[in-house]
Amino acid sequence: MPWLRANCLVILGIWGLVGCGGDTPKVETGGLGEAVARKIEPLRRFECEGDKEQMVDSNGDGYANVRHVYDDNVEKCTELDVNMDGRIDMARLFDKGKLAKEQHDFDFDGRLDEQSYFENGKLARKELDTDFDGRIDTWVFCDGPYVGRLERDRHHRGQVDTWEGYEFGMLKLVRYDDNNDGAVERWEKYKEGRLIETDFDTNFDGKVDNTRSEGVDGPVFAKDAVSCDGSPLPERPAPPPPAAAPGDSSAAALRGGADSSAPALRGGADAGAPAADAGAEPTAPTPTDTTGGVPQPGLSNAEKPPVTSTVTTPAPATSGATSIETKSSEALPAPAAGSSKTPATGTKAAKKPAGATP
Repeated sequence: MPWLRANCLVILGIWGLVGCGGDTPKVETGGLGEAVARKIEPLRRFECEGDKEQMVDSNGDGYANVRHVYDDNVEKCTELDVNMDGRIDMARLFDKGKLAKEQHDFDFDGRLDEQSYFENGKLARKELDTDFDGRIDTWVFCDGPYVGRLERDRHHRGQVDTWEGYEFGMLKLVRYDDNNDGAVERWEKYKEGRLIETDFDTNFDGKVDNTRSEGVDGPVFAKDAVSCDGSPLPERPAPPPPAAAPGDSSAAALRGGADSSAPALRGGADAGAPAADAGAEPTAPTPTDTTGGVPQPGLSNAEKPPVTSTVTTPAPATSGATSIETKSSEALPAPAAGSSKTPATGTKAAKKPAGATP
């Protein structure tokens, strides 16, 4: 409905004004980290109480839908009813006036779906309930603007059994605990989102005893880098060109080496080269010539080895990565009939909205 969309935009504008950056307690971020079998935790609302509160009626219907709470005139927390149904859908907690934690009920069912932690004003970690059972089952750790790593209870058995590592937002390594014993038994390695190798510990002694290589035929799981906060990502650094391996055949040829794969440089017959025309007139060798800047004494033009340089750039992956989507405020439901709301009473009110803590 247009009026609901307009009201939500007004509230989100007010919401944005109260957010600010700063020093907050250190939270775990980025890196591959250890494969720790983290236990599943309940997702609970944090308390929002202080010595003073301010109620805001953002849509002018006579009921408050934003509540600011202060301690000694410093904002402690803020609660917001986005869809005007009398229940809190978003909340922010501040530490010494600086944003520290945020909680969301994206589907407006009265239960939290996600909470986020901030460090120096930037999103550092997100915790999600992906199966809507009221418990955290997925942890996302940021590495700057990128997803750095992700931990989840893939089988919903009460503890983390999958650890995903990223580099510049691209999937690099996934570790699996397939038998739920808290230890890793399978490792998947990725390059530019493509699975290239899988290692196995088949006897559960903590060591790799079997490897399966996928090479260029491995499936592609991630086409693009993944943003941690949903913002546009900077351009990723280009991968360095492959270094020449020791004993490269073309290098050996230029130095006059006896590499079997290089053309013969001392008048020998190259088995892979086409036979010379029997009736062709021989060409007198020049005293000194160069090919690719390397002296080639006593070689005719016909005997000079070709010098080529080719750099192959990996083709971009084609399949998309699985991502977590949240509901937009543009699809908000209409206010619930008969819901209990707190009347707006100016800038100060002693009562908090009904249903503030479902």
